[in-house]
Amino acid sequence: MTDNSSKVICDAFSERVMRLGVTRVQWIALYYLGKEEVISQKELAEKMNIKESSVARLLDRMERDGLVERVKNENDKRVTNVRLTDKGKQYRIKLLPEGEEFEKLLYKNISDEEMKIFTTVLSKMVSNINENINNKKCTHSL
Repeated sequence: MTDNSSKVICDAFSERVMRLGVTRVQWIALYYLGKEEVISQKELAEKMNIKESSVARLLDRMERDGLVERVKNENDKRVTNVRLTDKGKQYRIKLLPEGEEFEKLLYKNISDEEMKIFTTVLSKMVSNINENINNKKCTHSL
């Protein structure tokens, strides 16, 4: 595996969606927002694996473009929920095929067995990192 494989993949996808007028991060947000009727900003940040402050700035731009709207949670006014506008829903429908095409390109000539092995190895690598991070947290807090 090359040192920059994830960058190559991210850059290639970014280039594809930029032609459609969105950034890769906006595409990811539209993807997750469309899977739920309403989602909190915090939940969206967790799903996207980015900071809440980054999601807030992203949503500012998307709200300005008429793709999303923020609404206060009826049960907890401290929580801000987000949902796609009709324009956002239509835009998402337009963009989803690009993600599906990219996925086909990415997985081309990779067998199910190879993908299973890759996923297993990657999961183990992430577990190793998380374990190391958790051990350091414990060590540093002593």
